[in-house]
Amino acid sequence: MEIRHLQMVKEVASSGNLTRAAEQLFLTQSALSHQLREIEGYFNTQLFIRDKKQMRLSQAGMIVLQAAEKILQEVADTRAKVRTLIDNEAGEIRLCTQCYTSYHWLAGFLREFQMIYPKVDIKIELEAATKDADKHLITNTIDVAITEGNSNPKFLYTPLFQDEFVAIVAPDHPWSGRGWVELADFAGQNYVMYNIPDEESENFMMIFKNCRPAKVYKITLTEAILEMVKAGMGVAVMPTWVVRPYVQSGQLTTVPITEERILRTWYAATLKGKQQPPFTGAFVKQLACYMKELDNYACAV
Repeated sequence: MEIRHLQMVKEVASSGNLTRAAEQLFLTQSALSHQLREIEGYFNTQLFIRDKKQMRLSQAGMIVLQAAEKILQEVADTRAKVRTLIDNEAGEIRLCTQCYTSYHWLAGFLREFQMIYPKVDIKIELEAATKDADKHLITNTIDVAITEGNSNPKFLYTPLFQDEFVAIVAPDHPWSGRGWVELADFAGQNYVMYNIPDEESENFMMIFKNCRPAKVYKITLTEAILEMVKAGMGVAVMPTWVVRPYVQSGQLTTVPITEERILRTWYAATLKGKQQPPFTGAFVKQLACYMKELDNYACAV
């Protein structure tokens, strides 16, 4: 049995007539009758009941028709996916970012990218961002990961930007005006952070490795975190660019963490050896250029 047999069953059932079905399939009526004999021989039963000039499905024919419709739809969907895959300008990029603050600039970049590649869909995989991005790249559940570090030999890394994480405090906080704070200074402070598990926050795990905060407030929105700090409810740690408008207006103060400072470089990671469509490579290159040109965002890589 072949795809053409399933197409024939569907068309005959739809038209109810061999002559009309043959015309729709661009076959002769004798060729269509031959196909019908083949598939009925395959199932060893009658699929259509011939009633004068009408062809009515038998009970077995109804079962075969249901299967034919499902299979033909699967074939059509698969053909469309393959066609999209080999199209240089159409397809999908599955993206995850472990840089939580990246959502502030990501929308602007995606808008620019899709003006150039309107047929490329960007799918942001939130689950991959909160778990092991390396595993998701290796198992091909994502195409690009924005991640810190470049140590996995299985990946190609393109540097995007570097940001400095600083302590954020209210202007009247005792830390305000200090040259820097040590990690031990965080002991006993109320700490305001994103609403994620402690172990998923590298800053939290580093700062409180050997000490504990007085209290931890977990907040979903960046703006809400900054408002908590403004109100003197605690201290937070974020990249300098996030809080820059608040510092310029005098609402908040930043303090470097340790004399060496905390600098982190972020990369776009892709899997080595994977056959990527051209638009994926273009996505990574344009993202790197976008970050370099983004004013007042981050340090140069």
